[in-house]
Amino acid sequence: MTQNYTGMRKGISLVEMIIAIILFATLAVISLKYTKQYLNTDIQAKKARIAAVTNQATQLTQAYDIYVAEKGVAPAAITDLNGSSAIMSAIPTVPSEVGAAWTFNAATGITAYPNAFELAITTSTTNSDEQYCALFNREFNASVDLNQTEGNLIYDGATTTLAYTASGNKKAFCHSAGTNLFTIVVLVP
Repeated sequence: MTQNYTGMRKGISLVEMIIAIILFATLAVISLKYTKQYLNTDIQAKKARIAAVTNQATQLTQAYDIYVAEKGVAPAAITDLNGSSAIMSAIPTVPSEVGAAWTFNAATGITAYPNAFELAITTSTTNSDEQYCALFNREFNASVDLNQTEGNLIYDGATTTLAYTASGNKKAFCHSAGTNLFTIVVLVP
C-alpha cells in the first residue's frame, strides 16, 4: 500500500533545526556582548568589597566600644582588641584588592575623636584607588560622585583634621593624602 503525499509534513528536518540553533546562538552571543558592556561588573565587585570593608569598620568600632567599657581606657594598638581581652577572635581581614590591613591611630589630632581605625588603599591603579575611596564615601553620603579624581576627594590639606572638617563631620570617610595615597578613616572617641 502506498500513501499519497498531501503536501503537509509533520515536524522539522535536521537541517532546519541546526539553522535555528545557529541563529539563536549568534543572537545570544551578540546580546551577551552588549549586556556585559552595559552592566559594569567591575563597579559591582568594588561595591561588594567596600561593603565588606564597611562591615569590618562597624565590627572594629563595636569592639573598640566594648574594650573601652570593660577597661576604661582606649586600646593602645589594634591587637589589643583580639589579644588577652578576647573581644574579637581575629582582626578582620581586608579584601586583598582593597588594602593590606587595618591599623589603629591613637593620635588623629581631632579633639572629639582622638582615635581612628585606618586602612590604606593599595590597589594597582590610581583609578581603582579613587573609585574605592568614592564608593566608601558614598556609603555615608549618597551625593558623592563615583567618577572621582584625586583633587575632588574629601581632602584639602596635609592632615586628617582637614579631611574630617571637609567631610561634613562624618565619623567615617576616605581621603587622599597625596599622589596615589588614599586612606579610609573611621573615627572613634
